[in-house]
Amino acid sequence: MRKIKNCFRIILLLNSIISYSQNREILILDSATKLPVETVNIYYPEIQEGTFTNSDGKATINIREYDLRISHIAYQEKIINSKELQNLNTLYLTPKSVILDEVIVSSFNITKALKYVLENYENLYENQPFEKECNFKETLSIDNNLKRLIVTKVNWWSRSYNYRQLRDLKLRLGSIDFNINNPMDIFTDIPKENIPSNSGFIDTKNLINNVYLNIFLINFIKINPKLNFIIENSSANEILVSFTSDWKKRYTYSFRSKGKIIFDKETKAIISFTNEVENKNRVTKSYTIRANKEFSYETISSSSILNFQKNKNNKWTVNSFEVSADFNITYNDVKHNGNIKNNLYVLKNTQIEKVKNAGLINLSKPIYQNLPKDIVTNSNAILLSEEERNFIDVNDVVKNK
Repeated sequence: MRKIKNCFRIILLLNSIISYSQNREILILDSATKLPVETVNIYYPEIQEGTFTNSDGKATINIREYDLRISHIAYQEKIINSKELQNLNTLYLTPKSVILDEVIVSSFNITKALKYVLENYENLYENQPFEKECNFKETLSIDNNLKRLIVTKVNWWSRSYNYRQLRDLKLRLGSIDFNINNPMDIFTDIPKENIPSNSGFIDTKNLINNVYLNIFLINFIKINPKLNFIIENSSANEILVSFTSDWKKRYTYSFRSKGKIIFDKETKAIISFTNEVENKNRVTKSYTIRANKEFSYETISSSSILNFQKNKNNKWTVNSFEVSADFNITYNDVKHNGNIKNNLYVLKNTQIEKVKNAGLINLSKPIYQNLPKDIVTNSNAILLSEEERNFIDVNDVVKNK
């Protein structure tokens, strides 16, 4: 009888381990439009671990014995326990209700609000050493066709979320899920000019200057001392402000900023910042390396998006970041449209004083040039979109021919 009981206990234990390690794919839709919602944060606050939905509104989450928080800056937050998660396939998010607070409208000053964040920065944002386990994704598209797809784990260590100098920051590569970097196929009459190293990239130091809010704000205020703004709407806890700057002349081109900022009403912290820089006539002429033939590169616009959430210490912390650029390349009188995008998704946050230096990224190079070619796994935490999966399938077919 005792043996039977022991066997029964082992079976129960195995069942609990299996159920604990289960993954659940979730589809998240807008309750009104029934359209998929991208970059929804699906997160266990208790262990500071989670993931995000892709452009198809899908995500895979490990089932843990904790409450799960479903949040997006534009939607009402939901809390789901592990039992509910077991049977959950599709979840609908409700857009946040909009109110207009006349007191805020009459008294709000965007420049003062930005300076307040800088002056109180260390009280608002995490100020202890941390390590964030992230998914980094880079895509490059030419004429709406994917040419580059890189998905890799990146561990981001910093003394605090207050950027001062490079030595206070370390980025370390983890497992590489996908590393496909195809030629742009723009220089059709000179195939050797199309090597991936000639294609565009976003400088890693520029990424750093955008992902740390303090240095981003210093630069933003310096470039935009005066902004035109409108308080679009407000929820119970947030104020959403849209802004534009006047056009400014620099060298031979003109530019302006526009975007949206969401402030937390209670702390006055910035919890979401979207900034787009539009350009006019930002054209650079260059020549191919081998044939010395002229082509032109035009930067149309660039944008950056920072989103935050509160950590266990009640400080605001980055949970996702995106930077992208739209451009044109004209060669042999043919104009090609391009887009390059880098995304950083924070999957897990840990307070840690020191980290090892093994595998550190060279911050003077673009991230894709730091990737070893032979270390590829399939432990992808952020689900790929249908377009990205098709791109991988096509490349696998080509590789196996």
